[in-house]
Amino acid sequence: MISHRLLTYETIYQLTDQIHRDQHLLFYSYLTQRKEQAKFVGQYVDDKLTGVLAYFCGLSFPAFSFHCINREKLNFSALIAFTEELIQLKKNTVCGTILCDCDLQLFQSHGLITGNPQRFLTMKHRDQSKLLDSNVAELVKENDISDIVDLLRNGGMKFFTSSELEQYPFLGIKECGHFIAAGGFHFYDSKLVEIGNIYTSPAHRGKGLAKHLTSQLTKLGRTLSSDVYLGVMEENQAAVQLYKGLGYEVTAEQTIVDFKLSIDSN
Repeated sequence: MISHRLLTYETIYQLTDQIHRDQHLLFYSYLTQRKEQAKFVGQYVDDKLTGVLAYFCGLSFPAFSFHCINREKLNFSALIAFTEELIQLKKNTVCGTILCDCDLQLFQSHGLITGNPQRFLTMKHRDQSKLLDSNVAELVKENDISDIVDLLRNGGMKFFTSSELEQYPFLGIKECGHFIAAGGFHFYDSKLVEIGNIYTSPAHRGKGLAKHLTSQLTKLGRTLSSDVYLGVMEENQAAVQLYKGLGYEVTAEQTIVDFKLSIDSN
């Protein structure tokens, strides 16, 4: 017998202890930092949890995280249909998530993927000795936040929430009174530190600004936790090599996708 329901806090806490964070960082972040703002739709077969589709509306697009527990018994079509009815997104709304290879095949087999999937790497910091002794970047003040938002948005950066800018430290580099590079955190506490939105304006690339930003942000993150992560598109090999040079290692290779929360009946 198949049933669907929102997960209880007790189940969320149980899942948190079972997740391999290095391999499933996105879902772990939903279970921890995002659990108050997320909805966790669980599918049960004979009262045993087979999969979870979690929804978060704090970004500029509907964001999801999927975790499969029992692939043989999971009825994926039913889980999607129930979630679609529960969330009530507008028709043809583009959603986003990050998937491991098995889950990517599952989404593809049901015709959910739109656009071109992109390979995505999760990286974890391992070697503090490779960080720079740098103080090039300055802490962004409250009255400068709007300038940072403009810089990131103009650069096509969309994976940040307003709360990240308000609650976590952001670092910026200025030239002639204007920000030319910036970076901050998606998550910044003892449970999870993840660096994000490292961006340099095109006219100022090639000067090592991103390297200084990443180094300073990593040091900040390590004051809270020994586990500091970041994510990067695999095709951006310049950034991948930069991060490796600062002591980061790849822990997971996944795919970032756009998808529709609806399975065609035809």
